[in-house]
Amino acid sequence: MDQKSTLAQGTLNPVFRASEQRPLVEVVETSATQGEWATPAVKKVSIALARSDFSAKWRGPRGLRSEDVSAGTVAICEFDRSRQFEMRNDAEFGIVMMSNEVLEQVGQETRHIRPELQTRDVLKDSTLRSLMEILLAEKQAGFRSGLFFLESVTTTLASYLLRHYSAAAAVLENSTGGLAPSVLRRSIEFIQTHLEGNLRLSDLAREAKLSTSHLVRSFRQSTGKTPYQYLLQQRIERARSLMRDHRASLTEIALASGFADQHHLARVFRRITGVTPSSYRRSL
Repeated sequence: MDQKSTLAQGTLNPVFRASEQRPLVEVVETSATQGEWATPAVKKVSIALARSDFSAKWRGPRGLRSEDVSAGTVAICEFDRSRQFEMRNDAEFGIVMMSNEVLEQVGQETRHIRPELQTRDVLKDSTLRSLMEILLAEKQAGFRSGLFFLESVTTTLASYLLRHYSAAAAVLENSTGGLAPSVLRRSIEFIQTHLEGNLRLSDLAREAKLSTSHLVRSFRQSTGKTPYQYLLQQRIERARSLMRDHRASLTEIALASGFADQHHLARVFRRITGVTPSSYRRSL
């Protein structure tokens, strides 16, 4: 499976766009109809997820293939190469395209001299499927969880791809301990200072003077939580504190705590505490 750059039948959603930066990841939903289906060359790391069963014939790196593909199957697309498919039925796809810089950064951290991926046309990998589905669900929800969450998932996806599907082995196994106490303290202060903003994982990594992948691993070793899990916990703690003032509405509390809106606060609050914000507030 490959993708069209704008995927004429799909919808393109760039995220992680800093003021003058290209998008670091793009999430696309698209469909193919029965018959000939052409996809152009794309100079990005591209992963496709079949969202429906389909049958097709195409020419891959190992020659002509004819397959019955089930929903949930993943493909690591060939870099910068167009494809022609003969679709025997209509099909739906989700596609994630990462900028090459994401893979290169993780590759440096994991000691992969050549951060390139194997092309895999038909792949059963539940972890890869789950990461794809998380990103697609975020797109459908309007990326409500924010840039910090999306960057965290994308970094995890890039790390997983290099660990399991790299075209070249790592020079040596990279191992890291937790963060130095001063770096951990600075990182926590940075998170707490930016709770209500649209904080990016790359901002936190820059503050810690680490790569994003190194930061995620080391922060988890130091605290038992990923940076995103810690961020959510701190936002919930702030919301709890603000709820003691009954003059503030839940919408105001949600925005002041870094949530997109009251519904976003309610969903996360209940998942973490087991009760709704309204129930918690009545118990005070």
